[in-house]
Amino acid sequence: MAEIIASIAELVTVTVYVKDIEALFVYRKSKRETPTDLDRVDLQPMIDTGLIQVVDFESEIERLTFLNLTAQRIDDGEAATGAIAIHRNWAVATDDRRPRSIFKQAAPQLQLISTPELVKHWVDNTSPDVDTISQVLKEIEARANYLVGPGDPLHSWWQASKV
Repeated sequence: MAEIIASIAELVTVTVYVKDIEALFVYRKSKRETPTDLDRVDLQPMIDTGLIQVVDFESEIERLTFLNLTAQRIDDGEAATGAIAIHRNWAVATDDRRPRSIFKQAAPQLQLISTPELVKHWVDNTSPDVDTISQVLKEIEARANYLVGPGDPLHSWWQASKV
């Protein structure tokens, strides 16, 4: 995770809510590579080294936008992230279709980034070996319970890179 974040030229931020409530665990894999129980995610080393900055609401308009987004049935972490990003003209990394659709309507200028785009950026900018790429993609799928949909523009690249 730290290597992928380090490959991004811009400062990566997470909201206090995401850090404290949502980005806490990933699945642990058994020998059969099936999710069994959870491993704690520790963002603190990346925060301490400056790879990640933690932010919170700075204005009433950010708080109001957050409430508006949660009223549209977006979970609190993505609503907080979206509200801050909209008012600070930042990008948002999310794969969830509902928030992506609402963000596009509410703030068409907002840059939306997907997991495949982040990983492809890391690959293109750091040139890890094919075994490392394959392992990272498999870990993302297993530990985050994440699959790239066939409609995603990077679906073919992702599948081919897991070999």
